[in-house]
Parts: sequence; structure tokens; C-alpha cells
Amino acid sequence: MIQFDNVSKSFPSGSLFSGVTLSIKKGVRAGLVGKNGSGKTTLLRMMLGLDSPDSGKIKKEKNLTIGYLQQEIIVGSEKSILEEVLASFPEIDGLGEQIFSLSNQLAKSPDNNDIAEELGVLQFKFESMGGWDLEKKAKKILGGLGFVEWQFKEPMRKFSGGWRMRVALSKILMQEPDVLFLDEPTNHLDLEATIWLEKFLASWKGGMVLISHDRTFLDRSINHIIEIDLRRIKIFKGTYSDFIKNKKVEMDLYLNAYKNQQREIKETERFIERFRYKNTKATQVQSRIKKLEKLEILEEPSEDNSSIRLTIPQPNRSPLRLVSCEDVGKSYGDVEVFNDLKFVVERENKIGLVGINGAGKSTLLKMLAGVEKPSNGSFEYGQNIKVSYYAQHQLETLEEKDTVYESIEKFALGMTETQIRTYLGGFLFSGEEIEKKVKVLSGGEKARLALGRMLLDPSNLLLLDEPTNHLDMVSRSIVEEAMASFEGSIVCISHDRHFLNKITNITCEVGNGGVITYQGNYEYYEWKKEQQQNEDAPLVKPVTDKKKDYQLRKQSKNRIAWINKRFKQIEKEIKDKELLQHDVKNKSNAPFLNEVMEEISQLENEYFQYIEELDKLNQL
Repeated sequence: MIQFDNVSKSFPSGSLFSGVTLSIKKGVRAGLVGKNGSGKTTLLRMMLGLDSPDSGKIKKEKNLTIGYLQQEIIVGSEKSILEEVLASFPEIDGLGEQIFSLSNQLAKSPDNNDIAEELGVLQFKFESMGGWDLEKKAKKILGGLGFVEWQFKEPMRKFSGGWRMRVALSKILMQEPDVLFLDEPTNHLDLEATIWLEKFLASWKGGMVLISHDRTFLDRSINHIIEIDLRRIKIFKGTYSDFIKNKKVEMDLYLNAYKNQQREIKETERFIERFRYKNTKATQVQSRIKKLEKLEILEEPSEDNSSIRLTIPQPNRSPLRLVSCEDVGKSYGDVEVFNDLKFVVERENKIGLVGINGAGKSTLLKMLAGVEKPSNGSFEYGQNIKVSYYAQHQLETLEEKDTVYESIEKFALGMTETQIRTYLGGFLFSGEEIEKKVKVLSGGEKARLALGRMLLDPSNLLLLDEPTNHLDMVSRSIVEEAMASFEGSIVCISHDRHFLNKITNITCEVGNGGVITYQGNYEYYEWKKEQQQNEDAPLVKPVTDKKKDYQLRKQSKNRIAWINKRFKQIEKEIKDKELLQHDVKNKSNAPFLNEVMEEISQLENEYFQYIEELDKLNQL
């Protein structure tokens, strides 16, 4: 479908890649990966025909149809979103408009046979072209991407930029092009829409090239990886996780080859320098000079950021209960979001909020942050609790005239310049980058800076709304590690399931006016929901699905390992609290001893719950 034959591309700053030979065939769904500045966007534009190679050829199949979703925000229009999607088929869309117009005319003149006859002809033509099926298909795709029925007739201009991007994606999916090009399609999607899209793409029969920093999304929607690294482009078969495993082995081999070559070059240069002016060694010197000239020099491996560790300020020990509420209600006019909300965040809880679009996840986070007030009821906060809230609009609070360093310095009270630079290094800002003005930063760089600024102030409770949006793989990994080692509590919304699985130990499903709590990360939540559905389903003859069975066994195995790890943690925590209980220093401190007894009781209850769950898991 698309063939690269010995393609090279350079910019004034240097070569991007050379000697590229690869093909995108039907059925190849490829994730395009590479470090920032490696040339991913340029390669994508060359595939689309928007950029030309410096040398080599790019061949495309005749009459190839292409669908391209850009990152740029789409402008609004007066058309309804349904009309906008159907406009992907101009001829059918034009017929629809004529039918609509004639129908109105006939309603005013019901006895006009000419209008009735013309309307009948157009309706027959519309039906023969699949017009009615297209509308049904458009509604299905729009629904999958998070729109509800009443929104289909709303003008596109009423929707925010993120929702307009969903309309643009719907138009592309409707057309079913031969090749799909998607640049960060999940950036404007919630978790439900992301899951729907990955299922849609997993069954895509055409070709596809996808740029995404969502590891789980990549794993579930692609079957190849195209990597740009060291000015070379390679295509690997398999998922992103397969690629990571193979890449580690390949990089180790490359690093050894690079070191060996560098050693050989130095030894050869030393020989040439030592014997350059000795006539008796002239032949050997010339031989080694020619050898060096012919040598294909391996490029030095780029800086490996995988070992970077971000250290964020840790909070003081908080009370057992940080925040709680009972019987809280929240409405916006006639729209009721919560009617009997009960919610608790305790010490060391790391909670992921999940649920369908519009269920109230962001509303709950805003109420916890005090940005929104409940319509009735209230939230109770523990004594001296410090709460920090991160939302996407925080990128807009950065001062454009400030440098990266100045943005942090204003909030880094008591930190030396060296400490600030070290802290910024944890967010991948180093050297001259810290002198960059905010106004020239990319979306990902602004997100890192805004997150870094918020985390400067030690907080007992972090409230995070899509904290990994706009972050690349390396940045996400660093933030994940920092959040996993954070000693306070977290409540977060994220459509990045890898992030949720890495940092959360509780999942709360928001919906139907309240929340349902699951004692585990997102993977456990998925498993538990599937178990519940199986229990509720009518008894039928089981069908063997080896892939599904393997996934269930893997999830069960992971959960059992996590529970056994948690057993050890609970036993240690109970032992530590019993030492406090029997310490003579605390003998007369009744409030403290009561709190310790309550904590021990809760830990014991948690222990027994896991024992029951472990019994069920071992029976699978």
C-alpha cells in the first residue's frame, strides 16, 4: 500500500534518517515510536505526501484512500455533529439535504404530486446508496466515542475543542479509508471512549500508523511497531510490550558493539600517531588509515533517561481519615450528578476514579478540591490536611514570560539553585532547557512543568485529573515511579490504564449518583467486573477461549501475588502498631491509643477480606 525505498531526510540541523526501506501493507497496524525530535511527525507527513524525501522513493498504491487525524483543534460549524459526520459522504449528504427540503415543502403542499414524485425518487436513490445505514453507523460511532443521542442534533460550534476532535475522528472512521493515520487520538478521550476505540481499531482490516504514548492502548490496538532511533527506522512485529523486551536485548548488543568499535578506533589512532613518521612502519600506518576511512562509524547511543528518578517532597504523617462525606448531593440545574454520595479517603489510599462519560468523576474531584461546592451535605477533612489539585487548565496558569527555572523558583521556598536544578532534572529539564521561556514549550513540556510546580508543596492528598496527558513514554514512567513511592494519598482520573495499574490500590466506579469501591487497581477492577457479569449471565454451555482463559489466569496470578505481598505489609503494619500500643510513652495518651486500636481493627478486617478472596482465586 505504502512503500519506502532507500528514503533519506535531512534538516539544516542534521540528518533525521537515511536508507529507510519499509512498507505499510493491508492489515499492518503500526505504532510509531521514538524520542522527541527523532522525526516521527516528519515520517508521518512523508507517508501522507505532505513532505518529500531528500532522496529515495515513496510509492503508494493507486487510488489509495487515507484518513488523517491531526492534533490541531478543529473549528466549529453550524452543522449538527451528525450532519458533520455524514458530510464525509458529500453525495449522500447532498441527497439528505434535498430530501429534508422536499419533505418540508410537501408538508405545506400535501397535494403536490410533482413534489411527492421527486421526493420518492430521491428517497429510493438515498436508500440504494445506503444512506439510512450510514446514519445508523454514524450514530454508533459517535455513541462509542462518548456522545449521547440528544447531542447528535446539537451544532458543532457548541462543543469544546476536545469534543470536536471526536467528531473529526468519527468522520474518518466512517469513511473506512485504506490507511488510517492517527496522531495521539486518545488525548481528548476519556477511558470509556479509549476502550471503545481500541476495540474498534483492533479489528481494523486496513493499514494504520498510530502515534500514542498510552502503552495499554498501543498493546491492544496495534500489531507492529515502527521505531525511529539512532537515525534509523525499523519495523518490528508484535505489541509494544513485545517490542520493549526485544529492544532491551538489541540495545545491549548495540552498546557492546559501539564500545568495542570505539576501543578499536582509539587503538588504531594510537598506532597511527605513534608510527606515523617511521619509514619502516609506513605500509602498516597507511593500511590502518584506509581501514579507519572505510569504517562505518556506529552512532553513540542517545541518553538513556530510564534510570532517572524523581524525588518529590513527602508530606507529614496524616490522620487515618483524610476526607469523608455522607449523603452528599450535587446537581447542575435539573441534572442530578450525586444524590446519596458516600466517599472516604484514608491514609495511604491511592484511588482511581472510573466510570462512563458524564458519571461525575471530575465533579467529585472538584468537590474534594473545594473548587465545586455540594448542593447539599458537606465534606469533612482531617486536621491540618494539605490538599493539592492538578487539572488540565493548570497549564494555562504558567506565566509565558517566565523561564522554566523561574516558574519553579517562585514556588521553591528554601531550595538552593542546585536543588532546583536537580528537581527540574527529574522532570527532564536540564542544561539550557531550564532557560527556555514557557511560551516556546510544547504541550508535553508545559504539562511536566505544571505538574512539577504543583508537587513542590508537600501535600497529604493529591487530586489529579489526567496527569499523564501530553506526556511521552519516558515522562510517564518517571511520574509513575514518583507517584508509586509517594507516601500520601491520591485520588486520580486517568485514561492511562498502565498508570492506574502502577499507582492505585483502590478503584472507585462513579455512577448512578454514587460510587462503588473495589479493593484493587484497574486490572483487578476489570477482572472483578467480568466475574460479576459471568455470575449474572444465564447458564449456557461453556465455550473454550484459550486466549481469554490465559488472560484470566494471568490476571488471577497477578492478583494472588499482589494479595500475598499485601499480607506481609499488613502483618508488618499490625506489628508496628502493637509496639506503639504497648509503648509506656503512650500509656496515658487515650485518644492516640484509640486511633491505633481502630487502625489495627481495620487492618485485620482487610486481612480477612483478602483471605476470602484468595480462596476464590485459588479455585479458578
